Amino acid sequence: MPREPPIVLPVSLPLLRHANPWALLLAKEAGYSSAVAALLSERYALKSDEKPFVKELLGRKRNLWVFRCDQRRFAGDFVVVNMAEPRLTRRAVVVLDLKMGAPLVIGGGGAGMQLTHAQDAVHGVASRPGVISPDAPYVLATGDKSVMLAYLGAD
Repeated sequence: MPREPPIVLPVSLPLLRHANPWALLLAKEAGYSSAVAALLSERYALKSDEKPFVKELLGRKRNLWVFRCDQRRFAGDFVVVNMAEPRLTRRAVVVLDLKMGAPLVIGGGGAGMQLTHAQDAVHGVASRPGVISPDAPYVLATGDKSVMLAYLGAD
């Protein structure tokens, strides 16, 4: 098995137009061969309401950067960073896990094991220059697509 893939990959609206955007990113960013990237891409696949959620969020809130979490690493579904704040140390960071039909819960309640390694995902984002500081505080949030969009100011 190849080395462990990145815990997070950046999401953008243009990227979401591709059938398998994760394979493209894994090949480009992590240097995997096309075959290995295609195999590893399943770790980032968007399920049920995740793709509509991220499309709506990025379409409505251009100041937010979104990173997809490796679904095998129990780090949540997405890390969202508010890039409107110019200082890296003050940028708001939310690690979220979508739960269909669930109310908004701050602190990660209702996610079970899915947010166990959220801090690793935040560190993965922090390893990208100019996004957030390595010691960035973050909020854990779970809930349905609609309540999560409202929480992030994209309703």
